Amino acid sequence: MEINIIPHDEWTQHQCPGTVAIDFETFYTSSYSVRQLGHWAYCRDDRFKAYLVAVTDGERTSVCRPEIFPWRSISSRVWVSHNRDFDKSVFERLQGIGKIPEKGIAPQEWQCSAALCAYMQLPRDLAGAVRAVFNHQLDKTPRRRAKGKIPAEDSELDAPMKKYAAQDAHWCLKLWEELVTHWSQDERHLYELTAKMGSRGLAVNWEYVASNLEKLNCLVSSLRDSLPWQPAMSLKQFGEACEHIGVTPPKSTSSNDPEFHVWLKKHSDSDAALWVQNMQRIRSANRTARVLESMQARRMPNSRMAYDLKYFGASTGRWSGGGGLNLQNLNRKITEGVDLRKAIIPSPDHVLGVFDYSQIENRVLLYLAGDDETLAQFRDNTDADAYEIHARLTMGYEEPQSLKDYCEETGANTRQLAKARVLGLGFGCGSHKFVDVARVMAGLELSQVDSQRIVDDFRKSNPSIVQLWTRLHAACSARAGEDYILPLPSTQYSPDTKRYLIYRDVLLQDKEMTATVSGKRMYVYGGLLTENWTQATARDVLASAWRRCADAGYVPVLSVHDELVFDLKESTAEKDLKTITSIIEEPLPWAPHLPLKVDGKLMNHYTK
Repeated sequence: MEINIIPHDEWTQHQCPGTVAIDFETFYTSSYSVRQLGHWAYCRDDRFKAYLVAVTDGERTSVCRPEIFPWRSISSRVWVSHNRDFDKSVFERLQGIGKIPEKGIAPQEWQCSAALCAYMQLPRDLAGAVRAVFNHQLDKTPRRRAKGKIPAEDSELDAPMKKYAAQDAHWCLKLWEELVTHWSQDERHLYELTAKMGSRGLAVNWEYVASNLEKLNCLVSSLRDSLPWQPAMSLKQFGEACEHIGVTPPKSTSSNDPEFHVWLKKHSDSDAALWVQNMQRIRSANRTARVLESMQARRMPNSRMAYDLKYFGASTGRWSGGGGLNLQNLNRKITEGVDLRKAIIPSPDHVLGVFDYSQIENRVLLYLAGDDETLAQFRDNTDADAYEIHARLTMGYEEPQSLKDYCEETGANTRQLAKARVLGLGFGCGSHKFVDVARVMAGLELSQVDSQRIVDDFRKSNPSIVQLWTRLHAACSARAGEDYILPLPSTQYSPDTKRYLIYRDVLLQDKEMTATVSGKRMYVYGGLLTENWTQATARDVLASAWRRCADAGYVPVLSVHDELVFDLKESTAEKDLKTITSIIEEPLPWAPHLPLKVDGKLMNHYTK
């Protein structure tokens, strides 16, 4: 398909009031990319170079160096980019260094076709989305060939790269025009809140970051010197050293491998045990040090830390981390005395208000399954312990004292087992997998026989959950050869929200069911459908609370899973704590009987 590319100086001759798509092309290498640095740090690196921009209104396309495009001709119009936050960061950086005039040039609004595709549970990348929607294959070869190269300032940009940029802008606009009516205003607002939160950034204790980074680097150096071979992390040389002292090396040195722990116990008195433990410490310390370095790279002039949070990072709608620093997955464990969460602090004269929905997935699962008896326990006691409720209703616990107190006094593992059952068995987990789930989630060591007995007992004593698995599996399989569209409760109340889970091209073969989700073919079954539906609904609970808080003037600085974090003035923090709690716990019009409970705390640094 031919795209009408015109010289940049002809762009202003025919004005069109519609939406324009914008796509920047920038220099990148294996070690310098947005994926590693995030938008803010990437655009402020000394290597930053934006050498090309493509702009199209669907009729005409201009491809040129950013500094010579007539930006005023599209000011105040609607712009759209695929991965808007990247292109917006490039544009703002070019304005900041004088490559694009700063005054009087801004879009009416700047939209994101990638976020829209993610919302539609299509592939997020442009090529994947175009293939899924238009059955057209984009040629990404010119972009790959441009890796590590910058066109000379005084040379014409090579024709393949210009054609490539024009292609990307063209299909970005096509995707936007094809799908935009499906993206509700509530969700667009949520996307904007997400982007603004990351660009506003977080207050960070930079002294804590710097001192602990130095400490970790010194530790790593010392541990490396203690190993009798170099390079220190060579598994081959570790194995040779083990054999030299008569010890058979382990097949894996991962602390998560059960076989490694057997090996370590057997050789606990040998030099090999000390060596491998030092290697593990090096790996752990290095991981933490890299996170601290990533924080430093994102330090803005106002001393806050920019970060990326991906709207609709999962097909359920939940957010995910990105840009080389995943705040959704900061290590909870203290590593060599370093607590990464402690680096995140409030602004001066502020405190952090951290609000976490209590047992939200368990409550949502019970709500979707229609287990009114269990939900009534939560409604009758707002501070109810989900594991105790489960133990009393399904495990025969009848003691008058709380389950937690009983287990602490007697040493019984009833609460840990209830925890493992609640967290691990609600989505169809089988007995083999539950052995690992119980170990990770509750610290329980179960035999295969015990695991099978527990799984069978859970399914027998929770018929409404099992029936939900069966019902969703049957509904999906009935759509074989078609798409299975599963509405979220919020859509059932207000169709304008248009929130669905979409399983495309359902296929049945040899009693197994597959479907395409966000561009990936995957196995689908009742337990997975239930898990997706539960997580998507829990996400909508948080999203609704986020919007209500923002409407009330409380804008979070961070969101992690089922949690919102606010920067609150010390002088009004106690009052704000109560106000925000009441907002977040408000009954939802689309789930009025879902009991919500929030654990809200004021903190001087972030923690769980």
